[in-house]
Amino acid sequence: MNEPQIYLGDCREILKQIPTNSVDLIFTSPPYADQRKTTYGGISHDRYVEWLLPISKQLLRVLKPTGTFVLNIKEKVVQGERSIYVLELIIEMRKQGWLWTEEFIWHKKKLLSG
Repeated sequence: MNEPQIYLGDCREILKQIPTNSVDLIFTSPPYADQRKTTYGGISHDRYVEWLLPISKQLLRVLKPTGTFVLNIKEKVVQGERSIYVLELIIEMRKQGWLWTEEFIWHKKKLLSG
């Protein structure tokens, strides 16, 4: 059995180094559209799908057929209406070969100091 490895860094560079069908779990929370511009450069909601698709293609390449991929992402409100960039992303990722399940429950316990 191989030792577990955790990769940390810019996925656009690190993914190039990872062999095809070699990863068991990918858990990512990419920058949400139009947020954290000073940290991530800010991806506009109308360009988000085209920005993420090349990354998701590489994620699919490295993920084992039995592997799991979790994408933590949320829509935003634009001019009083919920933007559909996440829905558009799901449709395009399915065209790449991804399977889609709607919800992943993340239970974050609040730690109390003693």
